[in-house]
Amino acid sequence: MRAGLLTEPIEILEKVIETNEYGEETESLQVKYTTRARLVNDGGDRTIINGEIFYSNAKTFQVRQYVPVDDFDIIRWNQKLYRILNIQPDNSRMNKTIKTELIND
Repeated sequence: MRAGLLTEPIEILEKVIETNEYGEETESLQVKYTTRARLVNDGGDRTIINGEIFYSNAKTFQVRQYVPVDDFDIIRWNQKLYRILNIQPDNSRMNKTIKTELIND
């Protein structure tokens, strides 16, 4: 993978479960790793979910092989959150290809 293709800064977030003083478990996002990635736009469509119009986007991020990412992490890019659908490691090119979709919250 050519280093000049890694133009987009991304943050890899992990979910952390914390217990407050009342015993309630809350889920929050914590930055796990910050890196640069190559962005491939896979397109999107317009859907209606619960009577609300939502523009879903599918993106593919390519990062270096050493980036610690797993299927339960979330990627933040351009102040939007993306759910990881699939991670494909490529040992010959020393990278990982991460397919994501926009989270509708």
